[in-house]
Parts: sequence; C-alpha cells; structure tokens
Amino acid sequence: MSRAVVVGGGTAGWFAALTLRRMFAPRVEVRVIESPDIGIVGVGEGGLLNLVEALHRCGIDLDEFVRETGAAFKLGFSYEGWRTGAEDDRYYHLFGRPGLPETDWIERGFYPLFSGMVHEGIGLHHYIPGFAEIASNATQQETAAMLRQGPGSGLSASFHFDSHKLADYLRRVAVSRGVVHQQARVDELVCDEQRMARSLRLDGGEIVGLDLLIDASGLARLGIGKKLGVRWNSFSKHLLLDRAVPFHMPHPQPNPSLVTRAIAMPSGWMWQIPLVERVGAGYVFSSAHTDETQVIDEIHRRIGPDVEPMRTLRFEPGHFEQVWVGNIMAIGLASGFVEPLEATSIGQMLEQLRNFERIVTASNGVVSGFLIEGFNEANARCWSGIRDFLRMHYDCPRRDTAFWRDVGALPLPASYAELRQCFQQRTPRLVDVQDYAIHGWQSIFHVINWLFVAAPLGVVPPEAATAELASLPAVSRRRVATRMAELRRSSVLA
Repeated sequence: MSRAVVVGGGTAGWFAALTLRRMFAPRVEVRVIESPDIGIVGVGEGGLLNLVEALHRCGIDLDEFVRETGAAFKLGFSYEGWRTGAEDDRYYHLFGRPGLPETDWIERGFYPLFSGMVHEGIGLHHYIPGFAEIASNATQQETAAMLRQGPGSGLSASFHFDSHKLADYLRRVAVSRGVVHQQARVDELVCDEQRMARSLRLDGGEIVGLDLLIDASGLARLGIGKKLGVRWNSFSKHLLLDRAVPFHMPHPQPNPSLVTRAIAMPSGWMWQIPLVERVGAGYVFSSAHTDETQVIDEIHRRIGPDVEPMRTLRFEPGHFEQVWVGNIMAIGLASGFVEPLEATSIGQMLEQLRNFERIVTASNGVVSGFLIEGFNEANARCWSGIRDFLRMHYDCPRRDTAFWRDVGALPLPASYAELRQCFQQRTPRLVDVQDYAIHGWQSIFHVINWLFVAAPLGVVPPEAATAELASLPAVSRRRVATRMAELRRSSVLA
C-alpha cells in the first residue's frame, strides 16, 4: 500500500489521520483532503471516557490538549425537567469509577448497594464523594485537585471542548507527524467494478490515487452513501428529534459547569456544553412539533434576546448498515448520527476507529471479508445499543406538551422493550447489555450507566430493587442497611 486518504477534516477526520499514521509504515502516505467550503458541525462538544483513551493512544499529552483546545472537565450529564418540568426536577448520569463499595460489590449478578439506593429513593449521584464539586460549581483547578485523589473521588473525567479548536489542534499534531494536508473539493470518487475505491477527482481536475479511503465527509456522505448506495437503517420510528439550532451563550454560573446540561424544552431539549470561555448550546427539536421560528423564539425567551442562532442542522437518526465496504470505511457523521444526547457521536466514532486499527494491525493488513462482515455487524449492534439507551431517556413521565406525549407513545425497539420488562422486576445486569458489544468491541454504556438513567425515570421502580435485595443472605442485607444509614446521615444528602 502506498497511500491512505481521509476525505474530510473535523474531529473524525483528524482522529482517523492520526490513527492511520500510527498504523502504517512511514513510506505509506496518509493524506487528508479537506474542503474549504464545508464547515465543522457544532459549537461545543463533549466526549465520553473513550475520548481520554483515544488521546492516550495518539500519544497526546492531556495538559497540552487542555491548553491548546480550551477544554474543560466533563464529569457526566445533568437532566433537567425530564420528569415533571419543575424547576427542581433534575437527575444526574455521572462518570463513576471503580474503587468504591457501590461499584466494586457485585452479588448474584447485581450491585446490592445501588439496589439499596433505588429501594430507599436515594439519587444515585449521592454515593459519589466528588459530587460535592459538581454541586458547588468548583473551578477547573479545584476539580483537577479532586481528580488527583484517585478512586476516592468516585469520578472519572472526560472533556468538553470547542469542535473547531479540537480539529485545528489535531490537524497540527497530525501534520507534525507527517500527515499531508490538502485543501480541495472532491468532485468524484472513482471505484472499479469490484466497488473498490481507486482514486479521487478533485476540483481543477487533479486525480489522487489511493489504496484506502476513510470517508469523514460528514453529512455529504460521499463514499458508502452517495457512491456505493449502502442501505440506511433509520431510527426515526423510535427517536423523534431531527433538527437542531446551535448557538453560543455566556456561562450561567461563575465557573464552567462540570456536567453537560440536557434541559427539557416544549418540543425537544437544549444542550449546554460549558467551555472555558463560554457555553456551546443548541436546541434539538422535532420538526413534526415545531419549526425554526418558534424554536428561536423559545431560545430568546429562555436565554436572552442577544443569542444569535446558527444554521439549523437537519438529520435523520440512524446509521448505514455497512460502514466498511472493500477499501472504504465511513466514520463520524458519514456513517451515522443521532441527536447529541449522551455524546454518542464521538463515542461511537472513536470505538469504530479503535476496532478498525485492531483488526487491520492484527491481520497485518490482509483482512478477510469475514472479518469486515463481523466489524459491520458489531458496528450495527453498537448502534442498536445507542438507540435503546437513548430511547430509555424518553421513557419518562413528562406529558405536558404534544411532543412529550407523542415521544412517550412511540413504539419501543423490541430489544429495549424486553429489557424494560426485566427492569420492572430487577435492576440492570451485565448479561442484559453485554451483547451490544460483540466481536471485540467495547461497550460505550455499561450497566451502571443504564442504572443511572433507568432508576430516576422509574424504569427500575423501587419495588424491583426491594425484591432482589430480599434474595440476599442476611449478612449482605445488613451490609446494605449499614451503608444506606451512612448515606442518609452524610452531609451530601443534607
């Protein structure tokens, strides 16, 4: 192989370029062809924990990353107004870490101390000592000091970041490592009779030959979408949101929030991603229930009249059934997209890249069709897990507007419907969600992630936890009771 080409920049394209540069010998050219006419989607973005893992794989120093991108700590998510719509209606999905009794004690397949909290009606975030920093709007410096305590904080961290600054930083790192950066518009992807990509025809007539194509062209989807016509698997039957109006806003608190805020709105929800200098925000909505004019009016009423909305993003939730076909692989928006709830887009993109590198490296570059078939199957299964996890967020009691009534009445995916029946009788277990990650893929959302959302929404009712606690031996039940008493007495709950 002599040349691998990435079409498109942005977060996905430059992470792909760094991955390819690491995978292949120096004699293999890695080139990124980026159109100067296409901007980067998004005004702020947040990662999952695999963002930190990806930065480590790329040999990027975290202190330099923070300094160069203006990134801010992200410790999880705050859901506001998703149950009653009241001012105090809030629950948290936090990035917990091993090292505390709640996460390290598993008996009979479940977590007894989490079950005790569900039984007692104690919000799951209360077990985490580091929640005090979130509640007090701690500074970035105070948060860094807290995280250096290790397992004692109970928290792991990812980052909020500006998409444009991140892409620019990754570009500079990639170019310093020998990646070729070319600004040009791709007019045509040329494939042979076996549907293998052979070259790109650029504006001006230049022909660029290639042996491997990574399609990071965003919603243009020039590879497996436009050229190969791979079938799209739509999630619109289960997820209603299909539009987003992004904007910037000032910080509502003295310091950047340590969580991504997801604020329920009449026809969708608003994200607020705190960056160091400002907040990247947006209103994700259902076009069947409102339009851009009404959405902008709602933004102005809630945030203020000085907000300047950006271009509306239109999308259909779902993914391509195959994202790796021959020597073409699509990543990021070019492979699939759903609403930005739970930062699934960047999480899925990084997991896809990790497995692509794993398979190609382990195969010494000679990859069988059977392996590619397994990769596509695993990618689709991972998307099914994302669909089901997001659908659970709308399995909530709010019913005060047409949107919240309609979204609650949407059909459940068969896989989630069966999980829900189980969760009504017991808490989530590893066996419930482990098959969302197959063929060497890693789960984006683990059992505790599911529990953090299912419990406050009532998908796991208190009586379900009560029943499974009753199955424990007496010594274990006493241990649960002791810990619950400690939590009730703690200053965190006061």
